[in-house]
Amino acid sequence: MRRPPWRHGLLALVVLLAVCGAGIGLYFNERGARQKTLTVGAKKAPRDRLDVEAAVRRTDPEQHTATLQLTATAHGKYGDGDGLPVKDITLLTTAPDGNTLLFAANSTAWLKEISVPLTEGTSSDYPFDRYAASLVVGAMAGHEQVPVTLRFRDQDPAFAITPHKSGYTDEIAAVAADVKRSRSTFILAWFMIVAMWAVALAVVVACWLVVRQGRGLLWGALGWMAGSLFALVGLRNAAPGNPPNGSLLDYTAFYWAEALIALSLTCLVLRGVLVEHRTGGPVPDPPHPATLRSPRFRHRPGPRRARAR
Repeated sequence: MRRPPWRHGLLALVVLLAVCGAGIGLYFNERGARQKTLTVGAKKAPRDRLDVEAAVRRTDPEQHTATLQLTATAHGKYGDGDGLPVKDITLLTTAPDGNTLLFAANSTAWLKEISVPLTEGTSSDYPFDRYAASLVVGAMAGHEQVPVTLRFRDQDPAFAITPHKSGYTDEIAAVAADVKRSRSTFILAWFMIVAMWAVALAVVVACWLVVRQGRGLLWGALGWMAGSLFALVGLRNAAPGNPPNGSLLDYTAFYWAEALIALSLTCLVLRGVLVEHRTGGPVPDPPHPATLRSPRFRHRPGPRRARAR
């Protein structure tokens, strides 16, 4: 029994909703993991302390640095009740470009950016490159050490920064994190790898069919192949994170796809030139199979003879 047509449409709708739901679920899962905050400090936060929030805003594998945005809030005897300091506080970090930051007394706002180095990785491993980063934060008010509570979180959509180790010793907070590409970058990179190979193999199969059939120069096929050759360059340059030339993505798919398309295009042109030179011009298209059928003649019966009585 044939199923009613509406059932096929309902099945397609259910599959579409399932795919969209899975995508939305993956988005919220990654968004929730990114918004988690790691708090490093004393088990029972003292009343007199300095709260420091460190948010990773940008990761640059080429420069091997991660840019963090720091905000500070003073509490207890160090603050005025609104989070502003009542005395000068010096924030000490391990960042090479901002290891000493001044939180001036009665300042209305305090926002600083520092860069911490990335280690144990190289950008040529894109999209599987991984790095390590660490941050140590302490504070001093004159000659007095200020207890610090560090809140660390990730706000870089291109990378997933996952703290794997933290410590609090002598009122100094420290955190070490693993840095890798985000899930969305992984998905798009794998899609690009599959798409490059699919386009390259499609061009190879088309070239084989045209050569096998002994065709001449098919300008439509040549234009499509040449367009694919340059389209993959644009696709590769659109990879998120601006991977460097010679990355793992290139050696896995891009270089091979470009080589296969270029060889197929060259082979098709040379073969077409030889065929048309041998035949003395463009090769005509083969006739349609319907025109090769022999005409059918219907036998028309003649007049019946009258029976002899």
